[in-house]
Amino acid sequence: MKRRDFLRGAGAFIVGAKLLGCGDNNVPDPIDEVVPRGTFAFPQGVASGDPRPDSVVLWTRVVQNADPLATVTLQLEVASDADFTTIVVDQQIEATAASDHTVRVLVEDLGEDTTFFYRFTAGVDEIVGRTRTAPGASADVDVNIAWVSCQDYQSGHFGAYRQMLRDDDERAEADRVHFVVHLGDVIYETIDEPSQRALDNNLEEILLAEPDGTDRIVSRFPSGGGTNKSGAKFARTVDDYRHLYKTFMSDVNFQAARARWPFIYTWDDHEFTNDSWQSMANYIDGTTADEGSQSRKLAASQAWFEYVPAQLTGAIGPTGVSQDAKDFATATVSDARFTAPNTDNFVDEANNAAAIGAMTIYRSLRWGKHVELVMTDQRSYRSDHAIPEDLAPLINAGAGQTVFFDPRNFLPRPIVQFLDLGSITGQATIPGIGLPNPRAASPIGTMLGKAQKAWWKSTMQASDATWKLWGNEVPMMRMLVKNVNNALGFDRVLDGDAWDGYPTERKELLTFLRTANIKNVVVLTGDIHAHFAGVLLDDYDSAGTPNAVATELITAGISSNSLFSFYEAATRSAAVPASLRALVTVNASAKGGSSFTENLNMLLTKGLVSAGTFAGAIANAGVTSVAQAIAIANAQADATINTHLRYADTNAQGYGYVKVTEAEVTADLITINRPVGAGSTNAPGIKRTASFTIPADNPAGMSAATITGEKPFPLS
Repeated sequence: MKRRDFLRGAGAFIVGAKLLGCGDNNVPDPIDEVVPRGTFAFPQGVASGDPRPDSVVLWTRVVQNADPLATVTLQLEVASDADFTTIVVDQQIEATAASDHTVRVLVEDLGEDTTFFYRFTAGVDEIVGRTRTAPGASADVDVNIAWVSCQDYQSGHFGAYRQMLRDDDERAEADRVHFVVHLGDVIYETIDEPSQRALDNNLEEILLAEPDGTDRIVSRFPSGGGTNKSGAKFARTVDDYRHLYKTFMSDVNFQAARARWPFIYTWDDHEFTNDSWQSMANYIDGTTADEGSQSRKLAASQAWFEYVPAQLTGAIGPTGVSQDAKDFATATVSDARFTAPNTDNFVDEANNAAAIGAMTIYRSLRWGKHVELVMTDQRSYRSDHAIPEDLAPLINAGAGQTVFFDPRNFLPRPIVQFLDLGSITGQATIPGIGLPNPRAASPIGTMLGKAQKAWWKSTMQASDATWKLWGNEVPMMRMLVKNVNNALGFDRVLDGDAWDGYPTERKELLTFLRTANIKNVVVLTGDIHAHFAGVLLDDYDSAGTPNAVATELITAGISSNSLFSFYEAATRSAAVPASLRALVTVNASAKGGSSFTENLNMLLTKGLVSAGTFAGAIANAGVTSVAQAIAIANAQADATINTHLRYADTNAQGYGYVKVTEAEVTADLITINRPVGAGSTNAPGIKRTASFTIPADNPAGMSAATITGEKPFPLS
């Protein structure tokens, strides 16, 4: 009798692989009716994901051109050779409107550490991809990984993927990428968001063009969408989110990368809503907890599950560690006001609990003897940000000074740390400000939530892999701007949506690595639209010498506007003092430099006095070159500022690459030329590559950057 597919949900199948011979009764019946070529289309290409030693998830989306709602019968073949002469899977499946004509197939019983080719056929139309399985847990093999994040469709072309493909073609076989880690923001939930419009080299807004001359835009949402405070439209329904995936995945460079390599995904905020926590949004007004968006969260999760090939239900991890990952299951929810968080800082209001509980994506994957990849979800279980949106203007008014420039960015470190502690402080008012403490009854802030944090600790402790790579969405290391002569009012942290906004739990996790003697942890990060590299310390506020317990490598976005461009735009206002803007950017063109010199890099690596000195030197008629101004500024460097930071390139797009061996991790942070030129199918070229070495058992031994290409300011 025929072996039947196990249907796990709309568009989701499991099939087993075996070598097929003539007359095998597992081969489905042929398609009876011959249809013309071009009857069917695969507008989002093919993809594979979550490779394990004996399985991988395969994906496509297919439509019948004349009737886009029609069910389509597909033939899936998997072979061990590109000519499909040795076929190990030959299965018939269906793509239906229930899953937006996407199919995800978990192919099991494959050989380990093997390249496979697969094709989906509808009628006589077909599409082909390549993938591979992981080596077994005892295989002593090197591992090559690319990692990416943040790809707004309207900010730039996805040329970083084309560059990644070209770079890989030029590598030796032993150095070629095995799989790609995507750390989130695979879509952006808004259309025409002002902060993510494409920019030219003068940081002025432009409209991108596709190679055929048409505008590169995201068309109107099927529902019309909602309207946020900036006037941008945002996704509201599952069809809205599907519309975004269909648009973003139509990019030919993204399709080419997904067809070549298996991807391993997590999500960040923009798969749902900007700066999200649990199912809360902040689009309609400035109040922190009055925009419960449970229906949007459920819709976003369903679309992610349909369009992202990942194995959730049935995923395995280190021996003895229970797994919580599970496939999407629909629920009935309504948008409801949040109740107070429980003692675990989770809002157990029924609709929030149902929306979050519809799917669980945190999981780990093993690649040979040397790599355990731990993928977390830093949105679904996190508590509200330490600084509530509605608190910032009140503090500004009460303090009579600009305490906050933005509720998420450039935040006063002492206030963030105080509020993050919640009820532990035992204080009803905020010290030095006098306003009521909005976290007086709250638990300590959390990024991971109770259950995921316990799973993370167990996974890190149970894995016997040489290296533990953590797929971490938002920056872990501290990024401090030290207040000098009260110029800023407070010491500042760069990003309160990152771990700098949840410092108590960060300290807990990093201290756990030290006390549990867990070594060789490398954190791979995205989100911040900039390249950084550095050492993670167990206690950034230690009165003594903190311990180096891990390292972090942060990649810039594929296409999204850079961190530098965000701060540059934010300081254009006439209300911002010129001295503050000069800490971000300086027009050094008269001295042979850039009109938008990235002084933000110097601020983070050398300190406020150096950055201010550089700005002053550029304005000094006696200083004749940028190099002279840098030398003057370097003489004022603060040797205590961000000593853990090895590299900063805040004006970048690109990707990251790591090679993992038993003895070391070598890494490249690759900055491409800005992907805004005409011709999205062209590789944009590499502007610079920053290379690092991390020796085993010695995170503090992480090397300084070796730069190939044009060095970022202020390096020379």
